[in-house]
Amino acid sequence: MLQENISQSARQNFQKNKAGILFNDVSAQRIKLALKLAENNLKNFEYLIWIAPANFLKTLIYTNEIKKNSQNFKHRIKYFAIESISVSDTKYLDLFNIIQTHKTFCIIDNSLTIKNIRSDKTQRLLLLSRYFTYKIILSDTSVSKDLLDLYAQLEFLSSKILRMNEKQFHHIFLTDTYQNYMIIKRWSCAQDENNLLKLIKPYILGYKTNKKYIIHHQNYYFKLTAREELCYQNEKLNFLEHKNRIVFMDLVQNFQKYYTIAQNKFDGLKKVLQEIFKRKEKVIIYFRFIDEIDILKELNILPPESFVEVSGRTNKKQAIKAFEHKKNIMLCTYGVEKFNLDIHVCNNVIHFSQTFNYRYKQQSVDSAVFKGVPHNLNIYDFWLNTNLELLIKDSLEHKKNLIAGLHKKITKAEAIKL
Repeated sequence: MLQENISQSARQNFQKNKAGILFNDVSAQRIKLALKLAENNLKNFEYLIWIAPANFLKTLIYTNEIKKNSQNFKHRIKYFAIESISVSDTKYLDLFNIIQTHKTFCIIDNSLTIKNIRSDKTQRLLLLSRYFTYKIILSDTSVSKDLLDLYAQLEFLSSKILRMNEKQFHHIFLTDTYQNYMIIKRWSCAQDENNLLKLIKPYILGYKTNKKYIIHHQNYYFKLTAREELCYQNEKLNFLEHKNRIVFMDLVQNFQKYYTIAQNKFDGLKKVLQEIFKRKEKVIIYFRFIDEIDILKELNILPPESFVEVSGRTNKKQAIKAFEHKKNIMLCTYGVEKFNLDIHVCNNVIHFSQTFNYRYKQQSVDSAVFKGVPHNLNIYDFWLNTNLELLIKDSLEHKKNLIAGLHKKITKAEAIKL
């Protein structure tokens, strides 16, 4: 059942704390609930500051949803792209001047964009946070990799919630464990989560998921050909020559490039696409590297004029619009922001190559179900027979945060095994 209202106790807590968190995986629903709270406090603020990713604010569906739910005070809303707060001193000063001289109600959508305490945008928002009269953060999910993602978000709401620095938070709620040569930070245990929940419960306005879609998950395993295996081993040895210890992140980026473009995997993709086209459905295909997209185009596996590309080198808004109305295939690199467009017509997501980042994998699923419209979703994960792929798979399945250990160095002997 979709949450339609905020509970009376949550409303009372918000009036007391003047800050709150609203987790809801349906964008339209969390917008509606946040604006209801704002409307209830119209006499207590002069301007509503709406901060969201630029691609959200450029989307008509998104902004219309805000206007629809703020008929009585939409003239009071001032929009700021979260990226502009860090890259534009002018925008930052505009925001500062407003909140310093007026009572304001601040809403930050997609609050995971401020999870990095060291980023410029997060630092600036933390400096400004004391000037907002009311503060609400909105998100479709509470965490992307671990509980540490919540730290900066909670600090924005109020430093009184945690009363600790980031290092203390990490030590208390996320214990480091060790496996072979790497530090692996635990996802979290039930006790950690319960202890944190006690601290933040008075600030939680609502937590609701609307998983009306049914996921059918399929893993496909492919072998490198004898020639590809030989090339992979030779490339590894060349890379490791004259190196005794290697930064793990550098190793991952290079090693994946050596093996991810494999003939058997492209053949497997062709077969899966044939099945999808027989069902007359759309598909989003995710890639780790731009080179993979370029080679896929050269192989002529895709029907002519059937696909669009969403990456750092394309116009994302135009590409997604074409995918919604004309094209059947979207070729996409990991790391692009959640699309936030009405593309629920897509029933298939293929992860052609893999990533350690759990958030990117989850984001790839959420982008296909933005509206929360009931439908089946087929997830196809492609894996190759390398030890590095097995390590990535284990990381994702257990939601382990290996990122914290990627800057660590490992030995040449350990690297050769991957």
